[in-house]
Amino acid sequence: MKQNDDLLREILEEHAHNSTHDQKLESFSHQAEYQSTKTGNTCHIQLKIQEECLVKISAQVNGSALAKACASIMCSEMEGLSLGDIQTQLKQLAQWTKDTQEEPVWKGDLLVYQSLVHYPERMDCAMLGWKALEKAISSN
Repeated sequence: MKQNDDLLREILEEHAHNSTHDQKLESFSHQAEYQSTKTGNTCHIQLKIQEECLVKISAQVNGSALAKACASIMCSEMEGLSLGDIQTQLKQLAQWTKDTQEEPVWKGDLLVYQSLVHYPERMDCAMLGWKALEKAISSN
């Protein structure tokens, strides 16, 4: 398990230091900002949605390295998905944060969430981008 934890930490560190999707979009169809009441961290998100598909996403995070890394991972994994698939992922994550017995099927860099379950005090940072994404999708 130690080797797996090291790999997941490496993924988080890579996204924290080399965030993807953090440049503002020139054109977008949805946007929102979410601020954590617990930490004060903020995430401003912009989406370009066409034909029920997320074709472009950008998230600017003002907060911890973990919040930045998780927002970067979220953007990388959600871009190109249908809104239905994104809504399913959002529901699974919301359920998982309340009941860690039923883990969603993690794919790609979302595997980092397997290790984050052991640190409930960090979930606020880990979920910052997701809360902004959910707010942006429901804004129109």
